[in-house]
Amino acid sequence: MKLNKSDHSVDLKFKTLKDRKIVLCVTGSIAAVETVKLARELRRYQASVQAILTASAEKFITPLALEWATQQKVITQLSSQAEHIVDADLVLVAPATLNTLNKVALGFADNPVTTTLASAWGQKLPIVFVPAMHDSLAHNPVLEKNRILLKNEKTFYFIEPKHEENKEKFPDAEVIVSEVSHILSQGPLKHKKVLITAGPTRGPIDPVRYISNFSTGELGVRLAHELYIRGAEPTLVYGPGSVLPHSFYPVISVITPQEMLEAVLSQLQYQKYHAAIFSAAVLDHVPTQVHDVKLSSTQNLEVQFTPTPKIIREVDQVTRHSCENISKGLFKIGFKLEWKKSEEELAQLGMNALDSMNVECVVMNDLFKIKEEVHPALLLDRRGTSQKLHTKKEIIEALIQKLENVV
Repeated sequence: MKLNKSDHSVDLKFKTLKDRKIVLCVTGSIAAVETVKLARELRRYQASVQAILTASAEKFITPLALEWATQQKVITQLSSQAEHIVDADLVLVAPATLNTLNKVALGFADNPVTTTLASAWGQKLPIVFVPAMHDSLAHNPVLEKNRILLKNEKTFYFIEPKHEENKEKFPDAEVIVSEVSHILSQGPLKHKKVLITAGPTRGPIDPVRYISNFSTGELGVRLAHELYIRGAEPTLVYGPGSVLPHSFYPVISVITPQEMLEAVLSQLQYQKYHAAIFSAAVLDHVPTQVHDVKLSSTQNLEVQFTPTPKIIREVDQVTRHSCENISKGLFKIGFKLEWKKSEEELAQLGMNALDSMNVECVVMNDLFKIKEEVHPALLLDRRGTSQKLHTKKEIIEALIQKLENVV
């Protein structure tokens, strides 16, 4: 069936900004050319976007372009309609120039953007700045002083730019919109800390060889992202996967099963987590001996293997003997990968895994049936309920729903 889409339409990604109104303030930086993409990305999260431009911004981006991107008339000057009295959930200043940041800190209200920001500040609305400028401007002493002043106000937020070519460059639109969604989220996962393991691990043989598995880490990365935009505070312990994790939540990079174990135990010992999701493909065995020289290809290669500790079981040991600041009462979700199993066999193995892993839920996968987004799985829990899932997206949604109901 062919969908009838207009030129203004966007493909919806998430609902986390549904019914939210974002005022997008655009100031005079070359990065203003990126705001068409930004406005449309906000709409992909179902936000309503109202753009306001300074005269300087119009030198880089036209009101017509942003009217097309937002589907709303763009404000370029103040009138009797009192546009500066903000009726919105959040004000996003992207890009934010040295001139605008200094004016806001000093209380100036001499153009549509600064007047709008003065009104928003008076209403204590969230105001998010996305600085974009040359490093020499970013390190201007007056600006540095005013940034500190603004950061000390609870209503202001700064999104870290990309530092390239001696410039503070505009971040990817997905980064900005994810941060906006995180700030505005009011759901049950707000401020909940979730530890996630994801990606493959490696067992070194010699300086140039190792054994590993086929995990890409994609599901764990996507899960961390979706938890973040719902207000949670995920930490990702990530093996050498092929999917790049995001920059807006903590990522602990590891390679070997032992490194992953140590990272997980360290996090749970010194931080309070509400839940942990063990989706990493941790090697069950690693080479017993790691050679410090490259083994010759002219000789037969024989490798002996040693079992690795089960991270979930080691976590139980830590939490059982924990002191007050360690994650007691941790809600644990496990993953178990099988090969060419029937649905009945998966269900039985899953019921056994609930006990052997000591988890509240387990996701049973059959690698033989997994191909890209097609990802059949069976989600089982201790209440005896089971759920058939068919894609990575369905798995993520089901796990988030579980967490929303318990943490």
